[in-house]
Amino acid sequence: MIANNSYIKIFGTMGLSIGLMVILFLSSEQEVHRNNAFIRRYPPHPITKLYDLDVGHNSYYIAGFDRDLLYLGNRSAPWHLLQVNMRTKDTLPIRLTPSSNGLRYRSIHTSVFPPYFFVMDGTMPFILRGRLGEWKAHAWMEGAAFFDRAVPVDSHLMFIRTISSKTQKSTLGIIKKTTGFQVALDTTLLEAQIDGIFDVDGTMVLSKETATMGYVYYYRNQFMTMNLEMKGLHRHRTIDTVETAQISLAEPNLKGDVSMKSPPLFINKATCMSRNLLLIVSDRLGKNESEEMLDEATIVDAYDYLKGSYEYSFYIYDIKKHKVREFAVHEGYLVALLDTQISVYETREPYFDGPITNNQSIKDYLLASSGRRSKTRTTE
Repeated sequence: MIANNSYIKIFGTMGLSIGLMVILFLSSEQEVHRNNAFIRRYPPHPITKLYDLDVGHNSYYIAGFDRDLLYLGNRSAPWHLLQVNMRTKDTLPIRLTPSSNGLRYRSIHTSVFPPYFFVMDGTMPFILRGRLGEWKAHAWMEGAAFFDRAVPVDSHLMFIRTISSKTQKSTLGIIKKTTGFQVALDTTLLEAQIDGIFDVDGTMVLSKETATMGYVYYYRNQFMTMNLEMKGLHRHRTIDTVETAQISLAEPNLKGDVSMKSPPLFINKATCMSRNLLLIVSDRLGKNESEEMLDEATIVDAYDYLKGSYEYSFYIYDIKKHKVREFAVHEGYLVALLDTQISVYETREPYFDGPITNNQSIKDYLLASSGRRSKTRTTE
């Protein structure tokens, strides 16, 4: 009888402990997604769903646009593009061909920047460039700079992130091709809080309409914008309140490699830029927001970086429980990737296509910049 009572007490204590752990876990999960310090604004219908299209694989990513054509790169098939006509829904597989048959690569990423496309591998490193419609990629840069991410800004300009040989930390820079290659890095742009690698991780974005480059931190409520020469820097804060990256790093292994000890707290997830707007996916709930919405849709917050203000938020709805992993805005369309599906929306005025104070395009900016440099050289 005494033994039975002991077992009852032991199992009762174990059950109570497990129940307490479950309660603590659920409350901690709620805290991860809940922040009552901000209130979102949801205007009526800033985007309207046009259709969903199944492209068959979840390895596709957005490579770029050319008028009504969307181009998807494929991580599993790096020399393959899928062309999607957003008006007709017609698809066309495209095979890219490198001019060199002996090309060695490890991690290829393709970007479409009309009238060109770029095939890049920063670990080798090389950048190939070819014309849309011809689909043959020729050497554009070989060995000038290593990088882990790159965004084409112009046919002769690339926005990159790399590791500085001086600081051994992540840094932003540009590769410019003239008669040769110029690589300019600015180690002051990314502000380290912990290690200067994981804590400054984020997304590189570009607005062609305002000739503005941007960088959005994953793990803190901050992003920055700058011109194509990495000048005119503006640092912005999102409506969230997490200012310091909440990450935990493990001890270095025998090779000296460091990894995260536990999953980090994401503040800003997928990001894109369009005209004067910077759009950020967040799963952090503000005041009076329903937790059930996170089971149905992805929240997108819109910021006007030219005014330095939060503007509004909207939902992109899940497809079969799958959430947005990447999205982009282009000439009246918003395209989101969810598992094997692409969701195509129509954007509405005045939320996306309103007037902007700085409508200097990349072409205009580079022409003006070239004129300034020529004038300076003549004076000297």
